[in-house]
Amino acid sequence: MNQNDKTQSIHKTVLLDGSLNVRNRALNLRSWLGEWMDQDKLLRARLSALDPNVGADVQKGFQIASLRRRLRMRLAQQPIEISTEAAEKLKYSGLRDIMVSQYRQLSKQERLLWLNNLLFILTPDLRELDLKIENVRSYRSLGQQRNFLLGGHSGMGKTTYLDWYASNYIQSVEAEHNSVPIIKIDAPVNNVSAKPIFQRMILECGHIYTPADTDEMLLMKLILFIQKCKVEMIIVDEVEHIERHSLRRRFLEVSNLTNGTPIICASCEPLKWAEGDVEIQGRWNDYFEMKQYTGERLQSLLSYIELLLPFSSPSFLGLNELIIGKKVEVGPAKLIQEFTGGILRDIMMLLADASAKAIEEGEPALSPSILERAWKDIQSRQIVDFLDILKKHEIIERA
Repeated sequence: MNQNDKTQSIHKTVLLDGSLNVRNRALNLRSWLGEWMDQDKLLRARLSALDPNVGADVQKGFQIASLRRRLRMRLAQQPIEISTEAAEKLKYSGLRDIMVSQYRQLSKQERLLWLNNLLFILTPDLRELDLKIENVRSYRSLGQQRNFLLGGHSGMGKTTYLDWYASNYIQSVEAEHNSVPIIKIDAPVNNVSAKPIFQRMILECGHIYTPADTDEMLLMKLILFIQKCKVEMIIVDEVEHIERHSLRRRFLEVSNLTNGTPIICASCEPLKWAEGDVEIQGRWNDYFEMKQYTGERLQSLLSYIELLLPFSSPSFLGLNELIIGKKVEVGPAKLIQEFTGGILRDIMMLLADASAKAIEEGEPALSPSILERAWKDIQSRQIVDFLDILKKHEIIERA
């Protein structure tokens, strides 16, 4: 672990401070991109060999799709971590001078590749969540089960964080059974039977099921695999899809039978999902919320993110107003809040697209006009995924 690596948890991050070596980081980004492209190519080759008319192959295809989604987070496998403490020690201007002097040494292609950092940044909110999950896992080691609900507006980074977290625990093949530390599924949009819930968890364990398996048999197989695969945590995203009371009770059985394995349930409003069932509310009695970035929270976030943008001149992203000559004009922070509503996913896509445009056009910084053009372009193209931004600017192909 180098001097930039955060040691508060078992996950490697890189602090945004005066010791961040931009050249070394750029080399890591290129290496991670190459690894991801190689892995994805192999998985696509495996997909092409599968027969859609064979049930086992269809299930394997589902497993591969899940793995591909998770592996994309390896593009930023050691994410930049924003530390207000580190910035305060150096003062913002001093830290920016250190970063800018290094950005000037990057080529145009390297600066475009640098935008991969924006795929996932460990914000103070996400660091708090990360430490909370590690505490939950430590309770398990003491024989206690701690479940909790993760909520927040759509696009606030819940799924991205959970995918990154799970990407740190890719299953490994062992002599008798796969080792699967983390199971992560999206709750199925199906309220007829509990089968899809159990089936998806079984697939995450690296196993398959048969069409003849009943709900009860699937549940028993799942509990067996969870034990054999040494599952340490279960993550269920979009849990609000499990609507019917009878299905929620069947899901509760998983918690009852997994011998202390913590279960994290995420959705926009998970507290509503738990309403009306005293036992579920008692089991999932802890809550963490991802709040939108507006006002001073947004201004602070943008000021720190600006330190990561590879430009030679300041963009003043954290300001609501800009004084140009004798005129007062709308500043980037106000524009970004108006465009995105404080949704983290949209903020990061806007900054990535606008930055790529500025780099391609040879601009020394982001301007309100570039931000406006980028937002209109994102809306007209209906871009909803960060990877689409990277593909749009051929950042992946150029690297």
